[in-house]
Amino acid sequence: MITLIFANGILEDSPDLAGLLKQADLVIAADGGANHCRRLRITPDILLGDLDSIDPEILATYESKDVAIHRYPKRKDATDLELALDLATAKGAQKIWLIGALGGRWDMSFANIMLAANDKYKNQEILLLGQDCSIQVLHPGRVHTINRAPDQKVSLLPLKSDIQG
Repeated sequence: MITLIFANGILEDSPDLAGLLKQADLVIAADGGANHCRRLRITPDILLGDLDSIDPEILATYESKDVAIHRYPKRKDATDLELALDLATAKGAQKIWLIGALGGRWDMSFANIMLAANDKYKNQEILLLGQDCSIQVLHPGRVHTINRAPDQKVSLLPLKSDIQG
């Protein structure tokens, strides 16, 4: 199962997005990620979070469209993106594509990368898609094959342990 999660970071419209949407079995908007969905004329299957970043009119629109809404308190021990990743995992997602999780505030981008690298998501393939890069989280103990175009740059950055092979 492929899940597409919209976060509240920088997101420019991309021709690749339509292809990703066609492949996705489930679309989740993590709070302010719903603003991106509305702008792109996408109705998510699920909207979740403390809903402090979503435009009230957009929230009302999704409520009227019977989008499943999971509300959480503002004071919580998880970010809205973490809640979305947990839900996707609980629903059986094997591949999770994060849109709008990179760019803008570098601290939030870094936090989102580290969140995706958390061991509790080691059984999922998580890809963070940004404006000018994509980040694939590779967990240890699995064989990973990297396919790239001849002029495409690839960097391997170990976050927890050495890279071998």
